[in-house]
Amino acid sequence: MEPLNAIIEIAGPLLLGLVCGALFRKVVYPRILEQLGERVRRVTTATSTVSLVVQIGIALGLAAACHASHAMATLMWLHEHLPSLPFALTEGLIHWVFLGATFFTGYSLALIPSSGSEEAQASGTV
Repeated sequence: MEPLNAIIEIAGPLLLGLVCGALFRKVVYPRILEQLGERVRRVTTATSTVSLVVQIGIALGLAAACHASHAMATLMWLHEHLPSLPFALTEGLIHWVFLGATFFTGYSLALIPSSGSEEAQASGTV
């Protein structure tokens, strides 16, 4: 039962992020692009795709560090290397950071354009 819970704990926020990102891309993103008009070229460039890949890498690293199997080591490292914070660092907080990082990994994955023609279509150049 424990391996199943671990898979659900990872797949749940990841799939929720993928769904939210896909809905944003299909519903909200076209409206934003429509209102931006000519300024849209900055939003749909290859640079934005590269920045999404960097964000995914950072979120995956954060998720790996905050996973339950590494939570105690991460907590100890944070206590050693961070100055005193106005809130307590707990395993529960580390778990929530893991869930958030996993969600944003899925969300960012859904925002990456699947092809160059999709970017051109989004900007209205095709």
